[in-house]
Amino acid sequence: MESNRQLRQRRARILEEIDQLGPMRMGTVYDHYLQTRHADGSRSRRGPYPTYTFKQAGKTGGKQLRSAAEADLYRRQIEAFRRYQELSAELVQVSQRLADLEAAGADEGKKNSRR
Repeated sequence: MESNRQLRQRRARILEEIDQLGPMRMGTVYDHYLQTRHADGSRSRRGPYPTYTFKQAGKTGGKQLRSAAEADLYRRQIEAFRRYQELSAELVQVSQRLADLEAAGADEGKKNSRR
């Protein structure tokens, strides 16, 4: 069982890491290809065209990105958001364990005061 001190230190590290994440965004970047048909009936594939998709108000939106560099930037920002989600879930778990320790300490204090 982790001590109160260890949990508080972990909580501080989580908050520090969240603070360092920088800009973030939800969504996905994928490479979009277009199928084309030529006059002779043959087909070819054009692309890739990096495309950013996201949910907004329950609907999926999208944006074609201008370059590979822009796609890389969006991917880093999406990864930052995913890391934020992981850290937020861990922060809740650590905070709940701290709350349990605090509640156990409060219960012990009440038991001792009855003597």
